[in-house]
Amino acid sequence: MKVSYNAIAGGSLERIAALSDGLFAIAMTLLVLDLKLPAAASIHGEGELAAGLVALAPRLVMFAMGFLTLGIFWTGQQTQLRHFARGDRDLGWIHLAFLFAVSVMPFSTMLLAEFMTYRLALLVY
Repeated sequence: MKVSYNAIAGGSLERIAALSDGLFAIAMTLLVLDLKLPAAASIHGEGELAAGLVALAPRLVMFAMGFLTLGIFWTGQQTQLRHFARGDRDLGWIHLAFLFAVSVMPFSTMLLAEFMTYRLALLVY
């Protein structure tokens, strides 16, 4: 009896879910690394600290957008995986392509935070 490699490869949905969970956790963590505290040497009072935090607001908004977007993607993927009885090689490759897009998300979020007024940055996001 001849068995197709595609029928036996990548059959475990738990492995796809575990890889996805790890990659989502790393991507969500990398988002926060773009948030830099105001330089302590330039802060000499409450007003300067408040001004420094206000200046950080656009990056905080981008962080929240990126985190929520990744959360929506993760929730959708988990819901999708629950509807499958088993996977195959094609599903594995589709999910790897999806996870590639997820792994680029911290970069595109930082790009948008830095160049918020440029349409190209929004397109890359």
